[in-house]
Amino acid sequence: MDSPELYARLLEDAQRYDPTAHNRGLLAPYRDVLLLQRAKFMSYEQIAATLNRHGLKVSPAAVGVFCRRNFTKAEIERVRQSPSTTTTNASGRRPAGSSAGAPTFGVSAPGSSVGSLGKRGPKIARDNY
Repeated sequence: MDSPELYARLLEDAQRYDPTAHNRGLLAPYRDVLLLQRAKFMSYEQIAATLNRHGLKVSPAAVGVFCRRNFTKAEIERVRQSPSTTTTNASGRRPAGSSAGAPTFGVSAPGSSVGSLGKRGPKIARDNY
């Protein structure tokens, strides 16, 4: 095959390519749904299976690419912390095993702490030359 022929055919294909026909934006209308599912720790495979059950043919890899490009870790964490994403049962109450006041990391628990007892910690031995 001639190189000029190949070049001409490739150029023609490139000119006819319609970027809107590409289904890269297939998941964009469902951004909020995907964000909520990721905030609830659903894997890409689980999300893809859910979407496939509802008739939207998508692969786990495509879900992963979409989520990594559109969601920051901070955004997912913010949705996790919002009270509207907590699970409730039919009566509107939390399930028996879940606690409303779960401790947060980096915050000391109420009660006895070294500062509240008035005692200081151990003295560090130092060599004072």
